[in-house]
Amino acid sequence: MKFSRFFLTFFLFFFFLGTSSAQNCTLLKNNSFTYRAAKNNVLVEFKEKEYIEYHLNKKYYIKSKIEWVSDCEYYLVIEESTLPDFPFEKGTKMHIIVTQVKGNKVYYKSSLAGRIWEGKMKKVRKKS
Repeated sequence: MKFSRFFLTFFLFFFFLGTSSAQNCTLLKNNSFTYRAAKNNVLVEFKEKEYIEYHLNKKYYIKSKIEWVSDCEYYLVIEESTLPDFPFEKGTKMHIIVTQVKGNKVYYKSSLAGRIWEGKMKKVRKKS
């Protein structure tokens, strides 16, 4: 009996510990982030239902619709792109899971067309 109570307490502790960190993912909505791609910064804007990536100082963009599964999981459905040689068509769906939020950095795992990769974004400070 003591073992099962200990196990249940241990399980609940880690379950709630994991759940509480998921609440930090709310910082994604209505904020801007940057990440590095091909030695360039990419600006990312999250809105409630829209996601836009700006490449090469806003010369090119990729616009997607966001389908939120939870605060820490979402799908991006590509709607439009001006990025040259962009390999994905309108309607292509990418799955993203936020794995960790540390301060102003968001770590994630993405999957698209059978490929899986990890990345991180840094929150952009709003100008006063």
